[in-house]
Amino acid sequence: MSEATVQEEPDIDLEKVDDERLKEQLRKVIEFDGFLSAGAAIGVFMLNHGCAILGCQLEDDIFVTAETTKCLPDAATALANCTIGNKRLRIADYGKMALSMTKRDDPNGIRIILDPKKTIKNPVIHAWYLNEREVAHREVMAEILKTGRDIFSFEYVHVAIPQKAKKGVVLCVECGERLYQKKTKRNASIASEIGIMR
Repeated sequence: MSEATVQEEPDIDLEKVDDERLKEQLRKVIEFDGFLSAGAAIGVFMLNHGCAILGCQLEDDIFVTAETTKCLPDAATALANCTIGNKRLRIADYGKMALSMTKRDDPNGIRIILDPKKTIKNPVIHAWYLNEREVAHREVMAEILKTGRDIFSFEYVHVAIPQKAKKGVVLCVECGERLYQKKTKRNASIASEIGIMR
């Protein structure tokens, strides 16, 4: 996406963002998504917060589990190259504005949430988050960019890092096409499904 397209976004003035690194990250998300949603902006701040706690960079191999399909995972893909295909992004759609992350080969990670006990100090974000009233996109974005990490809480968790599954190749008995069969065990517990054990 061109610089002109970024500036045409009517609700977001990136020139008001003083942190050049953050500004560049937000531009990358805009290029990836075509616009900057509140959820994706929150994802950018969550990822930066997580990296600061874990002592890593977005460019490192990090593993992310997003607990919603709504915008949050896009930040991980746009900034950290976490995708479902490279197995560094998992989505456990519980409708929570939360993500877990860890570094490669280190099961000790963190889970970060957008905390309503903290958003209450930011009335626009709080109203948007709890869907209490209609909130203009430009208003919630301005408050997110101003507030940054102060609306998050986190806890240390154990993250199950996906191992490369051994694949078996078989031919479909009905159509004759080749398909993979992954040899995995499925645990029905929510904690196991999202890859964390407290």
